[in-house]
Amino acid sequence: MIVGCTSEPGASTGTETETGTSTLPGTTSTVGDTTTTSTTTGTSEPTTTGEPVTSTGPTVGTTEPPETTTTSTSTTTGGGRPMPVECGGKIYECGDAIDNDGDGAIDGGDKECTSPCDDSEGSLQTDLPGQNLDCKNDCYWDDDSGVGNDKCEYDLQCDPQNPGGMIGCEFKQECEPDVPAQCLEVCTDLVPNGCDCFGCCHVQTPNGVVDIFLGSTPDCSLSNLEACGKCTFQDSCNNVCEPEKCELCFGEEELPDGCEEPGCDEGDTPCMVDMDGVSNCPEGFFCSTGCCQPIVPG
Repeated sequence: MIVGCTSEPGASTGTETETGTSTLPGTTSTVGDTTTTSTTTGTSEPTTTGEPVTSTGPTVGTTEPPETTTTSTSTTTGGGRPMPVECGGKIYECGDAIDNDGDGAIDGGDKECTSPCDDSEGSLQTDLPGQNLDCKNDCYWDDDSGVGNDKCEYDLQCDPQNPGGMIGCEFKQECEPDVPAQCLEVCTDLVPNGCDCFGCCHVQTPNGVVDIFLGSTPDCSLSNLEACGKCTFQDSCNNVCEPEKCELCFGEEELPDGCEEPGCDEGDTPCMVDMDGVSNCPEGFFCSTGCCQPIVPG
């Protein structure tokens, strides 16, 4: 539920050529960009020749089948691989179709990638130019680190949970974020289920739900929550996850019990991402917490 005013599919091509030889043994096949050649020599359509032994006896014959030759070759190029996806005219780590952190997952298939506008595949910190150079946060989910396009602004030093304590932005005094109508219009559609506009997210742990600030340190990840600072979830601009509506919450991989597909807001399309980062979202969208979201603000 959004609070407020409110593919990159891989390409594949293929050619197959067949000419006749069946020659055993010898079949060669490769998966991916592969050329498969098989040759088989066999027998077919036997013919029978012979002469009668007696006028009442059976016919004795010899089967000598003619030899038939078939040659089969197939070549496949592509095959569901992720393609680079631009964000604001640039290619970042979470959209470059490369497994940058070597964990076996690429781009949208990597849980540390918040969107193609994320330049750190190994961390929940987006590592965009200008991020964390001061203590003021804008919309955490767009393709920049300034307030110019969205007018969302929140000083980390205002949060008593001290989310900026690890990056030189220690808590000073409590204050509210600046969330004008433009902030809600630009940012809320980009926020994943279970997060607020400023990078604070609910995360389920064995000890219950904790709120973490994704921009805490370069080591902050779902597998290293100790490197993530705590934060205060902002009620003025967020997208609360509702499992009872089959929504897939941030950091989760399994849908709630009894759900066959992710629940999405009206107008949003449910989606899936495989481990290669390939989703079924149309061009210009990425798959976030089970729903197709625009890559950049519309």
